[in-house]
Amino acid sequence: MNQLNKEYSRADHIASDEVVMEAEGISKSFPGVRALSSVSVRIRRGEVVALLGENGAGKSTLIKVLSGVYQPDEGTIRLEGREVRFALPMEARSAGIGVIHQELNYVASVSVAENIYMGNIPKKHGLVDYKTMYAGAEQMMAQVGLHLDPRTAIGGCSVAQKQLIEIAKAVSNHVRVLIMDEPTSALNDVETKNLFQFIHKAASEGVSIFYISHKLDELFEVADRVVIIRDGCVTGEVMIRDATKRMLISRMVGRDLTDMYPKVGAPAEETILEVRDLKTSALRGVSFTARRGEIFGIYGLMGSGHQQIGSAIFGQDILLGGEILVRGKPVKIRGPKDAIRAGIAYVPAERKTEGLVLNQSVAVNTMSAYYSKTHPFLLSPSRDREVTGRWIRSLSTKTPSAQTLVESLSGGNQQKVVLAKWLELEPDVLIMNEPTRGIDVGAKSEIYKILDGLVGEGKCVVLITSEMPELLAMADRIMVMFEGRVSGFLEAGEATQESVVQYAIGG
Repeated sequence: MNQLNKEYSRADHIASDEVVMEAEGISKSFPGVRALSSVSVRIRRGEVVALLGENGAGKSTLIKVLSGVYQPDEGTIRLEGREVRFALPMEARSAGIGVIHQELNYVASVSVAENIYMGNIPKKHGLVDYKTMYAGAEQMMAQVGLHLDPRTAIGGCSVAQKQLIEIAKAVSNHVRVLIMDEPTSALNDVETKNLFQFIHKAASEGVSIFYISHKLDELFEVADRVVIIRDGCVTGEVMIRDATKRMLISRMVGRDLTDMYPKVGAPAEETILEVRDLKTSALRGVSFTARRGEIFGIYGLMGSGHQQIGSAIFGQDILLGGEILVRGKPVKIRGPKDAIRAGIAYVPAERKTEGLVLNQSVAVNTMSAYYSKTHPFLLSPSRDREVTGRWIRSLSTKTPSAQTLVESLSGGNQQKVVLAKWLELEPDVLIMNEPTRGIDVGAKSEIYKILDGLVGEGKCVVLITSEMPELLAMADRIMVMFEGRVSGFLEAGEATQESVVQYAIGG
């Protein structure tokens, strides 16, 4: 596909009647869990089909079956009318099935170009053809609106850049069917718009796209048809032209959601967190204050530095200058332990790699921050069970038990475990970076209610988010970043999407 040279919309393509891929009667079970039960889906050439369902509904299992990660216990898969069975993901890729998984897959120590061409490195006279590889990587990244030196080590890229690189990698293999699992989870509005243009163009050129997103507004931008999955079964499908947001939510969760954004009350005047002229490699003198009972929102485009503010305050980045005060007292933060002692907690954007130990239990994860702060001589299993059980009940975490491995929980419940870990320390300041990234609308509503309860108790919440509806609905004040500096501040009553974006592009 050539680089975008005009704007595309859903109206620019009409899917053909030719069925490209069809799954019929797919069932898949794991020990104690029936993840899929006789699921049937189909997709036509040039069609965008949204797969909609709560975390744990079976969407991820289905796409792993379609892409050869799992083999179905029952059912058949047909590609262009021919029955196929993929024993390995490589076989699916060779057949033209491209997948962008929600959990990004990359080798941090090598270049962007090498990650894109992993397993298919171009060679000339038996040697790596770097010229061709770098040029090809640049062209593929440009298709998704990313302009980056292909020689850059991918480990140093932001989450949003890694997401776009993953998409570029998926389309590098001349895909016939592209499966996208939460592709905009780390993207802001501008990057998302570029991605939508790419999707419309790809569909107009005959690529069939399965699209998974918990951001319902996106479905009305890109999808032709929505297939609803609940408890491992297809419970219905609807053409997007006949759908409403309320209808989709009701069919997805099996109930109506009211008060999606429950923010009430007003912050106090007392300043809890003050940041003065903070400087790091990404920040060029950032200053702000956040008050007791306030949700202080932070927004910016990719590369603006907004994603680095939380890690800088929490001591994960090297401070080159500036001062941090908690309740009016200067604190010296050389690392996360100093931040914890100062009453600061940080929920990172990448909860699976930075916020949790996936192969450990809910209890171990819940108590990890507590033990890192208190350093007791002996552990107390009975106290661990009591504390973990209390947070499971308080946050309504869906888990079979406190001993369940965190990796088996849905995204929303994993996020609740991260929250429990920090709330047990009773922090004065809770910094949350992309708190609802990759979780479904029902779990989002629960997270928002938790945040509202925290500020109601007088906590100070710093909310770093790329989701505009979340920002506008939950934040009492908003700070917008541009090129490492503060571009502007907005009060909740005056903030609009247009005013936020205006500051985000430099004012």
